[in-house]
Amino acid sequence: MSKAEEYQKNGLKSLDSLHVACAVYAKCDVFITTDKGILKKKIDDIKVLNPIDFMREVINNDD
Repeated sequence: MSKAEEYQKNGLKSLDSLHVACAVYAKCDVFITTDKGILKKKIDDIKVLNPIDFMREVINNDD
């Protein structure tokens, strides 16, 4: 089973699961989205953040 299929079985829409799987395969550190459906899901393979929380992390890491 592919990652996209796995995410889809866990409740993500088909295109959303494909986008997340692509980010995982590309070895991205963070998947940034405003999609509440994706943000609500527990995805262990990649950190999923909205843009505001991402910027908060970036700013806090610069301190």
